[in-house]
Amino acid sequence: MQLVGMYNGFGTTLGPHSAVTDKPTDGIPSRKEEITLRRVGIVAAWGPELDAVNRNLPPVNPVTHGAWDFRWHHLDDNTEIISVVSGVGKVFCASATQLLIAKFAPCEMYMTGICGALQDELLGESLVVPERFYQHDVQSPATPGDPFDLNQGRSTWYEPDACLLQRFRAFTASSIRAHFGVVVSGDQRIRSGELRDALRQTFAAIAVDQELAAFAHVCTVNRVPFLGVKAVSDNANELTEQLQRRHKLKACDAASNALIGFLSSVKQQTDKG
Repeated sequence: MQLVGMYNGFGTTLGPHSAVTDKPTDGIPSRKEEITLRRVGIVAAWGPELDAVNRNLPPVNPVTHGAWDFRWHHLDDNTEIISVVSGVGKVFCASATQLLIAKFAPCEMYMTGICGALQDELLGESLVVPERFYQHDVQSPATPGDPFDLNQGRSTWYEPDACLLQRFRAFTASSIRAHFGVVVSGDQRIRSGELRDALRQTFAAIAVDQELAAFAHVCTVNRVPFLGVKAVSDNANELTEQLQRRHKLKACDAASNALIGFLSSVKQQTDKG
């Protein structure tokens, strides 16, 4: 099937896409245009977190913007994926996420990768899907009075797109066990049982990572629907390195495979509908 009219980020036109924005960028069609193709962005902090995506959907024609290489993947005749490895930490993640949104105008954004469990029932490679995101390493959480967190200098919370979250719940209900709850992010690597307990108690959190809240912030201020899908690599305590040797790479694949399965299932539901 030949697609017509979609800019693929590499200076060529392949077919229309979908989303909502106020202005075109670098020749990319405006997201206010009438669209038929679904364009999805996927961000991961670390290269192996996208290995399963690259194996299942081999990337073509990488393009470099700034410090990041963006790769295009063909999921099906109606869905394309733009992926990027941001680097570890909130600043790298926020920068790469903003650039992907600005350059490629996706209709949906996802982050995949690994996280540390804050609840004992989350075992290695358990799937984690945030219902709410906090930055744990800034001042006390703000009220939603400053929803974009631009003025108060404090961290508000962020929530994923309700429709995407509902669809993911339905997807996992019959096929994959997933844990839904609060996930906290900070640039500090949590490898202390004391800190682990404090994060769990302060935020009622089930997991911790170093990027998701920054990813959520950027998607929120750009008004792009988003969802996080991660898997447990360790328990965020003194045994982290030992557990990561056992689970880290498997967790990377578990999260990415679940995300690919979800994106494919959305296409199948659309076909049936």
